[in-house]
Amino acid sequence: MNIIIVEDDALIAYQIESCIKSLGHALLGTFDNAQSALESITDNKPDFAFMDIEINGPIDGIQCATLLKNRFDIPSIFVTSHDGSEIIDEATRLEPLNFLPKPFTDKNIEAAVSLAKIKLGKPPSPQERSVIQLGSYSFNFEHNTLKYKDTLFKLSPKELKLVAMLFKNLGNTLSNEAIQQEIWGDKPVSSAACRKLISRTNENLQGLAIRSSKGVGYYLQEIS
Repeated sequence: MNIIIVEDDALIAYQIESCIKSLGHALLGTFDNAQSALESITDNKPDFAFMDIEINGPIDGIQCATLLKNRFDIPSIFVTSHDGSEIIDEATRLEPLNFLPKPFTDKNIEAAVSLAKIKLGKPPSPQERSVIQLGSYSFNFEHNTLKYKDTLFKLSPKELKLVAMLFKNLGNTLSNEAIQQEIWGDKPVSSAACRKLISRTNENLQGLAIRSSKGVGYYLQEIS
């Protein structure tokens, strides 16, 4: 699914961001105010927003969620530390997908996203399926193997990890930062090293291509 985060606490925003990316969903943007979030919708429409009730700027989270719902038919999951009945009642009238009370764990985020997917009628994401097929290739996440037709395809550990990420995120674009974090962790790595890995992996694939979305990242595509 495509998701935005509207949250003025950087640590909380990062926690939600890390969790939804690990679940294989696409983050279209993180914003600390309503105006930036609303302006972003003209380029990419998310399936829903994680919406903090208290955000920066003159428009609060409930008002922002109202605009998202009325103008763009985009629902929200409210993120809040409020337990006052008046505020909760006001937010409930918008028929949100869920409430995520602070503080919360990654498991709470995962549960909220899973429920949102059910309410929105979304099919399982690639990461939630054990085997994903694209063209003559299939990736088995349980065994961490790539097959071309019926033949096991051999790649280096880093190449295999890159291909697994791309299969998990079919239909979405992976950012350079996400690729570097997944493959090298906190170890400093140059953009050139990342490009070299992508180029080398591309050379080893037949019938598939790792395409570049300029200024955004990379995605996997079947080629004839």
